[in-house]
Amino acid sequence: MVCMEKKNNQKIHNRKGFTLAETLLAVLILLMVSQIVATGIPVAKNAYEKVVLTSNAEVLLSTAVTALRNELGTAREIDIPDSQTITYLNSTRGSMSKIGMETDPADSVQTIMLHRYAAVNGIGTDSGAERLISKEAATADLYVTFAAVTSAPLSSDPDSTVVTFTDVSVRRKSGSELTRRDKLSINVLAH
Repeated sequence: MVCMEKKNNQKIHNRKGFTLAETLLAVLILLMVSQIVATGIPVAKNAYEKVVLTSNAEVLLSTAVTALRNELGTAREIDIPDSQTITYLNSTRGSMSKIGMETDPADSVQTIMLHRYAAVNGIGTDSGAERLISKEAATADLYVTFAAVTSAPLSSDPDSTVVTFTDVSVRRKSGSELTRRDKLSINVLAH
């Protein structure tokens, strides 16, 4: 029993451990590591958000190209009254339609709008403007624009037409451009 008491007293009076300098150094290292991690998280988050936004813009541009090709693929009686508007007869629906750059009243941004006209009692009635790509499909307040539209006969088939949109781009509501296609040509074949 005396031996055990002696061991306990030795443990109590044992002065082995960390010095104040060692403890302060460990705390300093911990603070530096946490500072590095704390500044790295926002940078990583911003990089991730930028990648996601760019990816969404690319998907939206691809969707817009597909929508324009689908809409104009069966077009007839193509007319371009000004550089930002194209009117045509949609032979699938048998009605006139118009695609152009207009201000979306819901968001006050210039975007590609689509009008469909239906004949009611022999009079063409506008069914109202709608975005070519719905606002729900355009995530993060993105929208699609183009600078100009032109048409010309197809060189290999004069009865067919090539409709060309220039500077088709995806923009943010702030106006900054995320992605673009310099030229989009759609072959409208004669039937």
